[in-house]
Amino acid sequence: MPASLPEEVTRVFEKALSCELSTVGKNGGPVTFPVMAMWRPENTEFHLVTGIGLPKKIYNMRRDDRVSLLFSEFAGSGLHAPPDVLVQGRATVGEEVLGVSGLEDFWEEFFRRKPYAIEALALSPDAHASISPAFMWRVRITVAPERVFTLRHDPNGDQRLERVR
Repeated sequence: MPASLPEEVTRVFEKALSCELSTVGKNGGPVTFPVMAMWRPENTEFHLVTGIGLPKKIYNMRRDDRVSLLFSEFAGSGLHAPPDVLVQGRATVGEEVLGVSGLEDFWEEFFRRKPYAIEALALSPDAHASISPAFMWRVRITVAPERVFTLRHDPNGDQRLERVR
């Protein structure tokens, strides 16, 4: 996929706090999860991270690598009336299970987007013991976009879908 995308689309990728990842389930239907996608324009790909405690995403993507990312919720992003953006592509699930080490980029981006989580995770030692290790142990997922669409809403309530890549 060429690296050139409209600036308003890359702003959505950079500013949206989360998006909806859809995978193909065992029965062939979509299975959707909220995720934080990190856009890497230098490689024209997204990086996602998922905990091993809820492995359904991993199983689905290893069985069928077709995925979509829908950016349609912009609360807290600072974006004003951006288009919804749909990305269709292929996912590669990493083989290595990582903790904090190896996922520094993820944690840095996570706390940048959700600074309130720093206090929530700064718990007493007793509270730390109750956090499941599966929360910290994660697998990296790379999504290579194949198609990108915008969905615009005009003041009359009409919608227009446009392929931008």
